[in-house]
Amino acid sequence: MNDTSSILLDGRRDCQEAAKTLILGSVGRVYILTQKLEPELYNDADIHEHLTQLAANKRNADIRIIAHDTRVAANQGHYLIHLAQKLPSFAQIRTTVTPAHRNFRESWLIADDGAYMRIRNPERFEGYYEIDNKLECRAYCEEFIEMWEACQQDQNTRRLSL
Repeated sequence: MNDTSSILLDGRRDCQEAAKTLILGSVGRVYILTQKLEPELYNDADIHEHLTQLAANKRNADIRIIAHDTRVAANQGHYLIHLAQKLPSFAQIRTTVTPAHRNFRESWLIADDGAYMRIRNPERFEGYYEIDNKLECRAYCEEFIEMWEACQQDQNTRRLSL
């Protein structure tokens, strides 16, 4: 696809459809920067199944999630938490610790090398996404990796071995 125009997202339904489209279309890498693992977007059986298959079938699959707060999601059960507990070599969740990162109020989804969703206002589910914009996606990936390196493993989503 050569169209690099942004598709506006206005509301929960638009964001749900965009997240599902991007994740189900991914073939190797999914990075998510989220406020609280928004269950409206990511607690989905189809998404969980796709990411599980991706991790099982692709040796270099890379699923990384940065969340500000996972307490509610961990207590209520969430597919992404289950995925990270089941396949920690391929799917990891970290939490923000620096003040600058904790105050970051956007949510991002980056799929592979060219697709991304940016929700500028997570409370109102307003933002945009693009299916094929490698240049913009690369910039988001670099910023995501910078944040990732400053985060720590999320204690609320660790599986406890008995």
